[in-house]
Amino acid sequence: MRGTTRVAVGILALFMAVAVAHARPAGDSRLWTFVRHTAAIREGRNPVRLYVFFDPNCPYCHDLYETLQPIIGSEKLGVGWVPVGILALSSYGKAAALLEAAHPAAAMARMEAGFHEGHGAIRPRRATALVARGLLYNFRLFEAVGAQGVPFLVYKTRAGHVHTVTGDPPDSALADIVARLSGRPKSTPRTATP
Repeated sequence: MRGTTRVAVGILALFMAVAVAHARPAGDSRLWTFVRHTAAIREGRNPVRLYVFFDPNCPYCHDLYETLQPIIGSEKLGVGWVPVGILALSSYGKAAALLEAAHPAAAMARMEAGFHEGHGAIRPRRATALVARGLLYNFRLFEAVGAQGVPFLVYKTRAGHVHTVTGDPPDSALADIVARLSGRPKSTPRTATP
């Protein structure tokens, strides 16, 4: 049975790599279709238009999380936080703990509130089979799109164009992304008020 599972996972990974590699150009909806099927923590009242691949121990991801919180609340921006455990030995277990939580968004908020010196404040745990499959999907997609690090953003503008950004975008770039997503004029997110 294990050999069959490995073959199935390998075939799925190969299919995703081929399909997503062709979906990388801006405006291609295939990438968006794959991203919408990630194991993600959803925040905001509106449909998710921004997905952020993050590691629970990533300080840049933490900064982006804090920056986006007032925007999510005030502009009703929908965000899907996609955990990948890649930076530290505890990252995978922390990602599993977030997805296994009864209220993942609340668990993430607690983790981010206690973030200290490159460590998300959540106790790692062993992933259930379902969560392990979700984390594997997240990681394989992250690899297949050629992401070079976290945070890795995938967003779809109101015009339907799909874009990717690697890293914590500078204020001006983040303001442009938020404006494209919300249809509102640009404001600098890190200085915006709720």
